[in-house]
Amino acid sequence: MKYFITGTRRGLGHALKQKYGCCESIEDCDIFINCKHDRFSQVTLLYKAAKLKKRIINISSNAGDGNKPYIPHEYSIQKAALDKANEQLFYQGVNTTSVRFGWFDSPRVAHVEENKMSMEYCVGIIEWVLEQPHRVKEITVVPDNCHGPR
Repeated sequence: MKYFITGTRRGLGHALKQKYGCCESIEDCDIFINCKHDRFSQVTLLYKAAKLKKRIINISSNAGDGNKPYIPHEYSIQKAALDKANEQLFYQGVNTTSVRFGWFDSPRVAHVEENKMSMEYCVGIIEWVLEQPHRVKEITVVPDNCHGPR
């Protein structure tokens, strides 16, 4: 299997690149891991990968669940759009999964004081999704003792 992973410079994308490697383009891959948050570009890339009939893993967030005043509303809206596009394509038969993480230990959220999941654990969740014999539309995973929506 060949993987194309966005956002490989640091964080989860970097960890996934170390585990799976990364080919040069979305056209060359078997599995597309849509990891880099850059406004609505994840949604655009999701539709491109779907047209190319790729297996897709979208790295999303539970940021849009409930009232979380410490998370920018633009981020929450962008991730909610990714989840909705994932759902739409999933029910059209596309093999796409939205992995909705809570806090995990990455440079982007080093300032966050709440309990966080390890990077290795998050990579393991993605590996679990890829190993399933059936399609998985979405999975939400948050750290233990997480306060949840506020």
